[in-house]
Amino acid sequence: MISVILSGAVQAQTIAGSTVKADIANVLEQTYYNKLTGCETEVQVLNVPFKDLIVPDGKLTYKVVSPEGRYLPRDIKRINVYVDGTLVKTLNLPVQLKVYKEVLTAREPMVRDQAITAENTYVQRMNVADKLDYVLTNDSLSKDIKTKKPMRQGEVLDKRFLQIKPEVVRNTEVRVFFTSNDNLMITIDAVALEDGLLGDYINVENKNYKKVYKGKIIGENRVLVAI
Repeated sequence: MISVILSGAVQAQTIAGSTVKADIANVLEQTYYNKLTGCETEVQVLNVPFKDLIVPDGKLTYKVVSPEGRYLPRDIKRINVYVDGTLVKTLNLPVQLKVYKEVLTAREPMVRDQAITAENTYVQRMNVADKLDYVLTNDSLSKDIKTKKPMRQGEVLDKRFLQIKPEVVRNTEVRVFFTSNDNLMITIDAVALEDGLLGDYINVENKNYKKVYKGKIIGENRVLVAI
């Protein structure tokens, strides 16, 4: 609920804490976590340090600030509060994150060194906020994958417990694509300094100048570096 009160000649607005929590959760989902994870997210702001937020009258907006580029199932996020574009308050708020993705799951119990196939797995939409970097999608079934440990029926397949033939192998030659904001693209030959799967970030070294870059694997022996 928003109301306008007068304090001398200054107008102010009062926003209920529950409204602030819902609005900031929406901002975190739409402008931060959805883009950061590339998935559908659900955010809950666990609490705010006030019953009502009192700020000057005007258009109220929120912006997520540092630390950028990371996510945890539970975290503290710094939120700047603006009225008509002017910063009026900074909040440090505890948040709970859920990240939903269609991931491969064991259809039946599996033993060590068992091949992963379409017959012994199925796709399930799950909250994988605690393991997003390690889950597999249906596209992974085209790879040579084996288990490194027994698995339970219904267990989400986790890269850390699987043997997967990588798209890039350490010390092999790779083609590196450099892209910039003005759509300029340059390609060079380099050497992979790490093994990696599709979507992983690895270090590669320019063969001629020995300069190291970090890029994303986009295919077999293909790495993309943003500049």
